[in-house]
Amino acid sequence: MTKLTAALPLQIAPVEEVEAPDADARLVERFLRGDAYAFEALFRKHQGYAFNVAYGLVGNAEDAADITQEAFLRVHRNMGRFRGDSTFTTWLYRVVVNLAITELRRRSRSRTLLMEDIAPAEAWRAEEEAADTPVIHLELDQEREAVQRVLRHLPPDYRAVLVLRHFQQLAYEEISQVLGLTMSQVKTRLHRARRMFKERYQALAEVPDAV
Repeated sequence: MTKLTAALPLQIAPVEEVEAPDADARLVERFLRGDAYAFEALFRKHQGYAFNVAYGLVGNAEDAADITQEAFLRVHRNMGRFRGDSTFTTWLYRVVVNLAITELRRRSRSRTLLMEDIAPAEAWRAEEEAADTPVIHLELDQEREAVQRVLRHLPPDYRAVLVLRHFQQLAYEEISQVLGLTMSQVKTRLHRARRMFKERYQALAEVPDAV
């Protein structure tokens, strides 16, 4: 089965406790009442996830860090406009994705490195843990390299929907809010993105220089 796996810097922290769904909304309210520490709490909570979205799209840690910083600066400046029609994370992801896509379109050649499995990320980690011989490690590295080569050539809009669905594991409804698409458009774009990835991955497997 074709895999979309992610080679990302160590930015994801494990979730230690389950927070109430409105925890972010309460932090936003506190910030708007003048509590500067509330925004710091939002930053600490979401910076890793925002970075990973940016990195999955632009494939460069330095650029992803710049995009993450700019996204939080914009959110900070415009917090007064946040009305709670969507979640804070949806709003933040929308800003990050828009900045990342702008960066990709600015480049003459993008260097995106997204490697996220269509199956849950734990499946790939379990496979890596089971790879106890140099040969198996080599095979995993070669597969990653092939996946990276394919995804570097996908259109930014396709990369965005793949990152949000298969890396961030967002629901279709939240993806539609982040990307400003209808549910039908999200499903169509995701289907086309998966199909394009599969076709190019298979072509690369048959002819190494096909992509």
